[in-house]
Amino acid sequence: MRTDIVVQDVASFRIDPAVLSRPHRRTWLVTSPAQHQKLLKRGRADVFSKTAVLEEFTVDSLAACVEGMRADLPGADRDDVALLCHDEYSLGVVAEVRARLGLVGDEPARLAPFTNKIAMKEALRSAGIALPAHREWDAAAHRDDPDGYVAALEEALGWPMFVKPLDESGSVGARRLDDAAELRAWAEEAGSRRFEVDEFLRGTLYHVDTAVQDGEIVHAEANAYLHPCYEYVDGRVCASHTLPDDHPARPSLLEFNRRVLDALADKPRNGAYHHEIYQRPDGSLVFLEIAARAPAALVPSTSRIRWGLDIEEAHFRLQRGEGLPGSRTEGPHAAWVYFPKAEGRVSRLDRARLRSDHHWQWNVEVGQTTSAPQDIRDFAASVLLWNDDFDTLRRDLEVLDSHTAVITD
Repeated sequence: MRTDIVVQDVASFRIDPAVLSRPHRRTWLVTSPAQHQKLLKRGRADVFSKTAVLEEFTVDSLAACVEGMRADLPGADRDDVALLCHDEYSLGVVAEVRARLGLVGDEPARLAPFTNKIAMKEALRSAGIALPAHREWDAAAHRDDPDGYVAALEEALGWPMFVKPLDESGSVGARRLDDAAELRAWAEEAGSRRFEVDEFLRGTLYHVDTAVQDGEIVHAEANAYLHPCYEYVDGRVCASHTLPDDHPARPSLLEFNRRVLDALADKPRNGAYHHEIYQRPDGSLVFLEIAARAPAALVPSTSRIRWGLDIEEAHFRLQRGEGLPGSRTEGPHAAWVYFPKAEGRVSRLDRARLRSDHHWQWNVEVGQTTSAPQDIRDFAASVLLWNDDFDTLRRDLEVLDSHTAVITD
């Protein structure tokens, strides 16, 4: 009997993990203490027939954990084990463990462009994909000649610039720098982490979410963000909505997405991709980044509402060699919103009046003391909304964009 081990450190399940159970195979889980607590709170910890809680997700610790779990299997089943992963922070580690233990699945070379933003851009450069001007941050060069190094960056990228870690998601550690003084102040606290420095992109940020089976695109759809994601830590909502079929940007976004995936020839052949693309004010498209996983936040829900496909469930099914889930029937236009936490004591929770069907979820309560978020995963409230009329949905998004959901003292 086949054994699938889901590896999950930072990412949460957006799906009900019960949909992963199969009568003809074992489904096990290796997870972090924080994610295990979330499963317990949801009453879903018993979905997996075996669970290991791992404090640290390194190649050595994960390999030892998987080997220990395999030791419990009947001899003939120990070689029929696969590691499934939807956690961006674990993709590289999981690939290394597969290679070390001789397990089936994507090995490190296939995941390398998706776990390092510089490697990602280098893999696309020769294919003629439009990229933002960028440099890898050289802390030693800055230390040796601060003025000269900053002047060289200014000449290459202009002001403002944008810095972000090479191996993060959700705008963690990302920051806009408006002048040389801000860059030098940032450099003092950057530490030893690897960063890239990019030109600052203006325009509209989109995401295209794709399902690939045996190397071929079997589903791709475009969505628009309300604001660039990095603005969330400054207090703006993070939100996106599905694009209607007749949206003028949709054909070019889907074609650009296809070109990027074609250029990444040695990519994982089965799974989901989350691709972020800027449309500049002149209408041209430029690559921002792409992840070899399903989108996070409530995008799997908007995908399911609009296109009858839960993209996170699709990611797991495709890794297992199964077909796409869902009815694949078109439904209402859909959107989601995350409200960031704020500094202070929560004194009131306030729902906005909306015309679209919607669902609120509160992640804070009255009397709780909260702090400003460090990343998009830290939200005070979320709203999932849907409507057959796209213009009404957009107007409701504008209402939520200007709404204060959580009032603090």
